[in-house]
Amino acid sequence: MKFSVKDAKQLGKAAQLVRKTQGLDQMSAASLSSNGTTFLSDFENGKPTVELGRVLRVLDSLGITVTIDVPIEQEALTDAQRKRMSQIIDGIDL
Repeated sequence: MKFSVKDAKQLGKAAQLVRKTQGLDQMSAASLSSNGTTFLSDFENGKPTVELGRVLRVLDSLGITVTIDVPIEQEALTDAQRKRMSQIIDGIDL
């Protein structure tokens, strides 16, 4: 299921639903993502200042894929910008 995320609370609640659907308690999910239960609780309750890297680990451990829709067309980029975008997408030279 795909949807657009509007805020931290919505993302946290979606992750919480996935976690519960998978039969995981907070302690297990926190451990799987190398986080603590306080962090996981803060994230699931929509705390807007949680650390992005840790959120991404939680999402990954739950099997949630994060994608972004960049508002530029490939044709609008210069050759150098296209090359840089390819490097970013491939995770090269970040």
